[in-house]
Amino acid sequence: MWRTLERLRSDWNRYAETDPLWAIFTDPERKGHRWESGAFFETGRREVEDLIRYIESLDVELCHRRALDFGCGVGRLTRALADHFDQVCGIDISPVMLELARGYNADVPNCTFLQNTDPSFRALPAGGFDLIYSNATLQHMPPRYSKRFLRGMAGQLRPGGLLIFQLPDRSRMGPGDRVRSVLYEEIYRRYILRTEPSMDMYGLPKSRVIALLEKSGCRILDVTPNENAGPEWTSYRYAFVREGLAP
Repeated sequence: MWRTLERLRSDWNRYAETDPLWAIFTDPERKGHRWESGAFFETGRREVEDLIRYIESLDVELCHRRALDFGCGVGRLTRALADHFDQVCGIDISPVMLELARGYNADVPNCTFLQNTDPSFRALPAGGFDLIYSNATLQHMPPRYSKRFLRGMAGQLRPGGLLIFQLPDRSRMGPGDRVRSVLYEEIYRRYILRTEPSMDMYGLPKSRVIALLEKSGCRILDVTPNENAGPEWTSYRYAFVREGLAP
């Protein structure tokens, strides 16, 4: 409700300083520094293997030159994407997460990590991407930001490049429960209990997502129900291709 990009950066810096692996992959049994790094990065490898199989099922030709991991955290997916692409760039809003990413992935020479808070992605090097992938990141941004970042990602694709991302559509909670949840997270937990930062959830209706990206020069390939936002949300995985002939 009141969340700004500065607040998001502050919250994710705090997570990076306290329990970064759990904050990125929130298995309840792993909270409190219970993730072993090898097992943690193995979840990324499996997710990217599933992603590559999914792309193959779309019956499109994917170039394997450059990929972008939007909301990379400590590089769980960036590292795995590096097995499939010549160059992979991970971007995140949190400089503390990025420092951890560089440490965890120092042995992967075709990964780079950059901080970016600009929907126009001016921090990125020139040249488009063959794949932009984002999972469990846009859902933490108010729609006024997620829409701008989606337009920016569309503009970073090469002709024929793929944009694949997850984003909730709507909350399954009633209006009263939703308001109570927001007030609990924003006021009681943050200012009274003073506990860890909250992971607010936001949705964007499917029809608006499709219309936004079609206006940005992309064509929809697939929309699949997705459970990554949890049982309180209807969520989807989207696949779009940038219009135009691949070079």
